[in-house]
Amino acid sequence: MNTHAVGVDWSSGAWVAVAYADEEDAPDVAVFDTIREIWDAYGDAASRVVVDVPIGLCESLDAEACSCTERDGELSRRCDDVARTVLGPRSASVFTPPARAAAKLAAEGREYAEVNAANRDRTGKGLMRQSANIAPAIVEVERLLLGAGDPAVLLEGHPEVCFRAFAGAPLQHSKKTAPGVDERLSALEGVEGYDAGVWRGLAAELRDEDRRVQLDDLLDALALALTARAPTDQFRRLPPEPPTDAEGLPMQMVYRAERPL
Repeated sequence: MNTHAVGVDWSSGAWVAVAYADEEDAPDVAVFDTIREIWDAYGDAASRVVVDVPIGLCESLDAEACSCTERDGELSRRCDDVARTVLGPRSASVFTPPARAAAKLAAEGREYAEVNAANRDRTGKGLMRQSANIAPAIVEVERLLLGAGDPAVLLEGHPEVCFRAFAGAPLQHSKKTAPGVDERLSALEGVEGYDAGVWRGLAAELRDEDRRVQLDDLLDALALALTARAPTDQFRRLPPEPPTDAEGLPMQMVYRAERPL
């Protein structure tokens, strides 16, 4: 069975997975309905599956088991704080994930006002709508990890952190702009094992896909797959020694670089 390095991006209820098998330079791409389907397809044979979904959540200001950082009466994950620092002008791309209780409410379809209030009660701050909107994916990944998934294989990555590491310097443009796409494709060219023709090949594979995959979603999944494919001495974490949450899940973002960010 081939060993896979997989990058996964969640977009509008669909999961886009780019997978490299063994040392092959041409990856495959597929779209799935659930993260469990991805785990069933690759989990047993995967060295790493890097997903753009927060793993490891804050509990509350009053919880002794919470490993989040408290500052001025507000909780935050250390990995989010460090990621914003290394991203510089692109720091706003790091959304603060909901506390665990708020994430579950949002995933159940509760009104934003209720979710926001629950998050404020537990962390001391409100919740952006973007963060509430990704709660279904957060809960889906957590349920997998607390069941059949393996936290040593299924790992959180942030595409902007990955691109920042590939580029060697902070990026300047949004990924939704032409200069931003050019900036990120240029960053990929410096990654060992990446072939410039891969990008067009992946896009062509999605030609007959009914669910519409956005350009930036595919680009993000590719960056995460190349991160998953990193040699051991280039596979790194933010922070280097990540804490675990109340469920024992690591609060970290992985990336690929010759030297630490």
